[in-house]
Amino acid sequence: MDKKQARAFEGFVTESGDALLRMATLLTSDPDAAQDVYQETLHRLATRWSRVASPRAFCRRVMHNIVIDRARAERRRPRELLVGHDSGDPRSGDPVTAAELRPTLLAALGTLTVQQRTIVVLRYFEDLSENEVADLLGVSAGTVKSTASRAVAQLRVQPGLVALFATADTTI
Repeated sequence: MDKKQARAFEGFVTESGDALLRMATLLTSDPDAAQDVYQETLHRLATRWSRVASPRAFCRRVMHNIVIDRARAERRRPRELLVGHDSGDPRSGDPVTAAELRPTLLAALGTLTVQQRTIVVLRYFEDLSENEVADLLGVSAGTVKSTASRAVAQLRVQPGLVALFATADTTI
């Protein structure tokens, strides 16, 4: 990577880093695992920077693949007790990372399958259209629509989120 490409890469990370880390956190439901996914994604992007036409789309796809690979590896390991995670530092003005909602949201997202979680994060937190999510994941728009519908229905009955859905102005 030459100096010009390095500056462009650094600019992308500066501009998109927080959003990518937030997406990784939502996909993994674990802030520590999210850091690993985020770092691995940036490493893969850096090694291919000159060939990547759309860095954000590339990062979304890589994160999805990493999370799926980790879920597959996890299924092969013996089951362990799940331990709750601290919410970390909230960012003011961002409802996704608000201190009172974040642990509940991450726990609820953790109950979804990897595909459901990825679709919910891309559709509702990354604000991509059904067609954009379908193209990114290599599935049909109908699959995105039905999976998102089932996932949101499952989230609506989560104990900590029932009140949120009752008062929310949004569809999620």
